[in-house]
Amino acid sequence: MKIIVGVLYCYLWYSSILAGYLSLYCFIIPLLFVSNRLYRYCTDLIFTFWQAYPTVLLHILCECDIHVTGNHIESNEMSILIMNHRTRTDWNFLWPALYHSTRGINSYRYSTKFLLKDAVKYFPGPGWVMQLTSSIFIKRSWSHDRDILENFCRYIKMLSYKCSILIFPEGTDFTKNTKRKSDNYAEKNNLPIYHHILHPRTTGFAFLAGKLLNDKCLDAIYDLTLVYPDIIPQTEKLLIQGHFPKRVRVHIVRYSTSMLPKSEDGLKKFLEDKWNEKEKSLEDYLARGYFTDEPRLTKRRNYELYFALVFWTVIPYITFYLLIYNSIFRYMCISHTVFLIVVSFCTPGFQYFEILVYDFKKLFLGPKLIF
Repeated sequence: MKIIVGVLYCYLWYSSILAGYLSLYCFIIPLLFVSNRLYRYCTDLIFTFWQAYPTVLLHILCECDIHVTGNHIESNEMSILIMNHRTRTDWNFLWPALYHSTRGINSYRYSTKFLLKDAVKYFPGPGWVMQLTSSIFIKRSWSHDRDILENFCRYIKMLSYKCSILIFPEGTDFTKNTKRKSDNYAEKNNLPIYHHILHPRTTGFAFLAGKLLNDKCLDAIYDLTLVYPDIIPQTEKLLIQGHFPKRVRVHIVRYSTSMLPKSEDGLKKFLEDKWNEKEKSLEDYLARGYFTDEPRLTKRRNYELYFALVFWTVIPYITFYLLIYNSIFRYMCISHTVFLIVVSFCTPGFQYFEILVYDFKKLFLGPKLIF
């Protein structure tokens, strides 16, 4: 029974993304050449709506309870989210946590951007969607990554855009091998040995946070701590086999800009201090069984989830039918996909191309005519 649930979950998850890309994202790409803001609005709306799908699948199909405590994430803020990277499958359990913790009038389209390894952008379906939703792809070469982050921050400022950016400061998931490397780094730099997390990489975070602070674009930083009390789904293979945790605990702490240091060194120390606190909070959790005495955050209404369940389960079959029987639909999907692949290989990604389009329009039309 477990493997049936695992295979079904992964099939539904992947087919919904691929169908959403073909049936929705391919057909809104032309909006970018009309209005960057309108294009951002539509892509964010679709992705935020899809976020409800893994939320309801984990609840109904996998019987997984995502328990979130701490602070809500405000949808009227530009924020950075920092989280420990316990497993390669953290994404699956992060989406429900974000869905239930985000509140505000714009929560229906408040999108989370991810700081990802460059190779992810080439993955058919999820990688393409991540590009189109303006996630950030890095190569871990600072001369390259600095320019990518700087361009992204500039674009955020020009559009007066609000979203959250998720960073895994550890850079990789927690395993015996990565822990050994983290311990070696700690010994060489006279740092404490962590037992539940890895030492964070501070350069990218400090630059991104510092740039947004200097541009007066950053409103808050949210520190997310994730823990699996029972089953730890370390790899995708375990999910396919149906090894889902029955409980996942996420605790969120908000830090407003007034609480943040302004210098790059200060931001690096801030991150190191948060990780030191995170290690202690995980130790306390294992000893007590809970993070704090704070009440659980109220879940969002179920009818939204059931609507998402029906929509994203049905759309792959509609998409498949149109691909087979509608030549115009098929041509549009193929042409847009070829275009996206070419852009992916010729530039740092479609999100970079999106900024180039804005700069081009600004140059030839003037800033007053850009919208």
